[in-house]
Amino acid sequence: MNKLIIENIHETFNFKLLKEVYHDILVPCFPDPEDHLSWKIMKKMVHQSFKNINGNEKVLISVSKQRQEDGSYKPVSFFVGIYYRRSQTGLISYMGMRDGCRGLSASNIQKQVHIEMERIASFYHHRLKGVFSLVDLPEKANPRYITLPPVQRIMIMERNGARHVPIDFYYPAFKTNILSYLTAKPNYRNDAALLGYRLHGSLPTDNPKVIKNFIDDFYRSYGIDPEQNAMVKRMYAAVDAIEKGTDIKLSQHYRTRKKEEVAMCASKERAVS
Repeated sequence: MNKLIIENIHETFNFKLLKEVYHDILVPCFPDPEDHLSWKIMKKMVHQSFKNINGNEKVLISVSKQRQEDGSYKPVSFFVGIYYRRSQTGLISYMGMRDGCRGLSASNIQKQVHIEMERIASFYHHRLKGVFSLVDLPEKANPRYITLPPVQRIMIMERNGARHVPIDFYYPAFKTNILSYLTAKPNYRNDAALLGYRLHGSLPTDNPKVIKNFIDDFYRSYGIDPEQNAMVKRMYAAVDAIEKGTDIKLSQHYRTRKKEEVAMCASKERAVS
């Protein structure tokens, strides 16, 4: 396999590459139209976040490419993330890879996420305090749009240090889901779990303040004042109730539940026979 070459679109502004990544990888990985923005909106977000050097949100888009026999480069994986300067935390919005890419693993992508998050934090003379991600709750995932079994997706993230932040996570949902550019009154959804990555040897639950600061910035990115928001206050209270150092693999919950369901079915079959 040819060596992977990393290109950061937030540095090169190679929007031709962004369009290719969007159509060839992002949409196939996230086929639900509600799960992704158009590539033109992503382009606008990258431009605006880095044009406003003092802005709170920095949109990061990193692409891994491979050289082809004809000398051209084909994108094979990518991630989109947001770095929040105020809380010094990062959100992984999307991660994906082209189908059929041998020798490439999700670990490569997640390592690149942390490298870029650390790098942007260092640029602002910060110490990265947390990296978070939202993942579909398996029982609430729309079967029409499943490209990877939800529990498997969670397990992949856990192998690279992700742990469940055990709260009911509510996020704003607009008809047009564009971060930072809307003021319409949202509805709230809680069909996703909040995961936090191990960082600097610490679990995400070791520092509740970091989790709450992330939630604060996450809501502000939607144009919502977290100090006046009942959902945020509810989540803050839930975070405060978590025992520090809690280490939960969310996948274990679903694997245990599956075993219990299988055992129950077997028990009913024996009773019938």
